[in-house]
Amino acid sequence: MIVEQPLTILNANKQWDVIVTSTGGGVNGQAGAVRLGIARALVAYKEEFRKAMREHGLLTRDSRAVERKKYGKSGARRSFQFSKR
Repeated sequence: MIVEQPLTILNANKQWDVIVTSTGGGVNGQAGAVRLGIARALVAYKEEFRKAMREHGLLTRDSRAVERKKYGKSGARRSFQFSKR
């Protein structure tokens, strides 16, 4: 459903065939990335599609990223077990 959003907005589900290979991340992240790629491809194909894509927020990249691991810790925020004695 997420992946088909750009095509359903334009009522063009049957007009194009889309083949995508995606790696890394999770299922939701990949679906969002494919949706953004399809929306950008449609805008590159026809500039008139930009307004409709922008109104539905399909041309905005999700800027969230994994927080880096800090030194002295076992992860980004997780510390090692603390022993008082």
